[in-house]
Amino acid sequence: MKTSKSLYYWFAIFALCFIAYQQVQDNIRPNYTGGNLTIIYLLGVAPNFFPGIGIPALFVVLIPQMKLSGKWLNEKKHITANLISLTGLLSWEFLQTLTTRGHFDWNDVLWTLIGAVVFQIIWILTAKRFKEM
Repeated sequence: MKTSKSLYYWFAIFALCFIAYQQVQDNIRPNYTGGNLTIIYLLGVAPNFFPGIGIPALFVVLIPQMKLSGKWLNEKKHITANLISLTGLLSWEFLQTLTTRGHFDWNDVLWTLIGAVVFQIIWILTAKRFKEM
């Protein structure tokens, strides 16, 4: 079975975003002691920004593996992947209004959307050979 290099490309984007998310969430944000408001803001929204890029990259790999017959689904897998990701991420953000542990923030919604736009820009700038599974 031959593995396409495009799988590695999209998995690498997912992995880098996952690592960045974990580092910000578990190490950088809790240990930041500075008072720079810009850095505090960016550390606050980074856990929404990175999944906005990384999760669609994972779905771009998973959608073709499902062997679905929908022509639009397969030809526009980047849009489908982004819509699935945004639905989940934004749903989670809005569900936090119903829990005592979560914290809803419009900035998180904004940076999730910005992450989705960055994913689309990456898709547009990516060579054609990495878009075919």
